[in-house]
Amino acid sequence: MGIEIISTGKYIPSLCFKNNDFTKIETSDDWIVQRTGIKTRYFEKKITTSQMAALAAKNALDNTSLDPKLIKVVIVATMTPDSFTPCCASKILDDLGIRAMAFDINVACSGFVYALNVCHGLLNEGEYGLVIGADEVSKLLDFTDRRSCILFGDGAGAAIIKKSDSYSKFYAMSKTDTNYILNAGGLSQIKYGNTLHNFKLQMKGQDVFRFALEAFDDCFNNLEKNNISIDDIDLFIPHQANYRIICSVARKHNIDLERFYINLDKYGNTSSASVGIALDEAIRGGVLKKNMKVLLIGFGSGLSWGYSLFKY
Repeated sequence: MGIEIISTGKYIPSLCFKNNDFTKIETSDDWIVQRTGIKTRYFEKKITTSQMAALAAKNALDNTSLDPKLIKVVIVATMTPDSFTPCCASKILDDLGIRAMAFDINVACSGFVYALNVCHGLLNEGEYGLVIGADEVSKLLDFTDRRSCILFGDGAGAAIIKKSDSYSKFYAMSKTDTNYILNAGGLSQIKYGNTLHNFKLQMKGQDVFRFALEAFDDCFNNLEKNNISIDDIDLFIPHQANYRIICSVARKHNIDLERFYINLDKYGNTSSASVGIALDEAIRGGVLKKNMKVLLIGFGSGLSWGYSLFKY
């Protein structure tokens, strides 16, 4: 059994930061664009992650006539929840008029793809699920570290799905990040007697770049093992981390760059929200059309990676 995408939605904060807003940390618009492809990003200063998730979900619900009461599963993918408990997913149920199984997952930038895979597995044929990726990465950023703070933005993306006999394929994998190439602190700052990194997000850019390429390779290899050719995929919607990563993947696998949907120039890396926001824009912008095969790919902290392949 596969999934149908019934509707999508997104929420983008109103506070826009351009590259020139970061010049106090010895960077420039040219430096950022050349190395990342990012031109703007949006930070949320007024509402919480769960409220952003609710607004993205409402945007998706407003785009369909589906009765919210028919939704059986709600999953919010986030690494920046309002609280450890209750989870974001449970907080938004009443606001959306939904009574359902609800929980959060945290695999950072792989979140939306993982959530789709998990939701698919929990639904029976004909049932509906709501998947949301939402993150306020800005509250984890060290704004003195130009290697990381220029990369990220806040936002939320949502999709309402239906379990059906539609064409779909899912894959997800993880491994331990033994070198802490991408991490942020939490309740415990001590592990095995050694002080860990502080609460702020820290990233080893070159290591993350290499990991991302390996994640794409593994996803494409898995497709090949299942007799699925990347030549048959009409549109690729990857996690929006870095333009250079996407270009490197395209060159390595001989994929026309125009087959990748890219919006990171506008929003930066919105972590769990990244793929959901891009999916919503690809659909509403007419880039993703009916009967096209689309591959969503996520890769992030954990380390984690995976894909969702379906026919729109």
